[in-house]
Amino acid sequence: MEIRDLRVLVAVVETRGMTRASERLHVVQSAVSQSVQRLERELQVPLVIRRPDGVRPTEAGLALLEHAHRILSEADRAREELMAFAGAARGTVRLGLLPTAAPLVLGRLLARLVAEHPGISLHLEEALAPQLVDRLGVGRLDVIVLFLPADASHFPVVKLGRVPLQVTLPAGTGSRTVSLAALKNETWISFPPANPGREWLHTACAKAGFEPRISHEVENLSQAKAFIAAGFGLALMPAAAAEPEVSAGLLELAEPRPAAATELGYFYDPHQPSRAVAAVRSLLEESTAV
Repeated sequence: MEIRDLRVLVAVVETRGMTRASERLHVVQSAVSQSVQRLERELQVPLVIRRPDGVRPTEAGLALLEHAHRILSEADRAREELMAFAGAARGTVRLGLLPTAAPLVLGRLLARLVAEHPGISLHLEEALAPQLVDRLGVGRLDVIVLFLPADASHFPVVKLGRVPLQVTLPAGTGSRTVSLAALKNETWISFPPANPGREWLHTACAKAGFEPRISHEVENLSQAKAFIAAGFGLALMPAAAAEPEVSAGLLELAEPRPAAATELGYFYDPHQPSRAVAAVRSLLEESTAV
């Protein structure tokens, strides 16, 4: 039996006519007749009787009507519940970010979140990778954005893309590209050993044949940019991280030779499904500026 045929039968009995049922259901009368006939053929019993005063159900028709009402009621309830799932996602998503990754992620993510998912709010936490992984593991965070590779292999990872790294210099240098080998005598601003930014610098300089001389160790990008602007040294970071200062004329960016890059991705707990988390994950994949 088809749901649509049961719905037709109910309409025919309640309106006492094929024509009136077709008007209620907004279908042609022949379709109404075919639905009733289909049910009668399948069940091998007459379900309605056509009389001068209208269509009346047979005894078998009355028995089927009781089931039809329950079936249609449950079908309508199921449709309403599932339609709620298709509505706007709501809730709070706890997003963990490396301080060095935040400038690459937050701007576009927040803009699209407000425009497309106003029912979702973000709880943001910035920390180093080991802390973010621990918080994801104990359920304090839903998604964490890290530079790859990261020691979080027990969680699924989605790669967001390759991130070119730029040499960040004080304003006035005027260089578009720079040989890293030519910078071997410069001093560098960098991050603690546990920070991926420290590894970027050492890897890039090793390819150029030297060990970088670190003059100041900082905790975040804001500190690094302040030291660079004041002339204390250079740094290697994603271009997007310094865009506001470059626009303001405080810093300049130069593409290193050989080229340097890292990769960005997010990790999540697949055992904590949430429509809000799925929506944020989708936005991360579509809008991350890499």
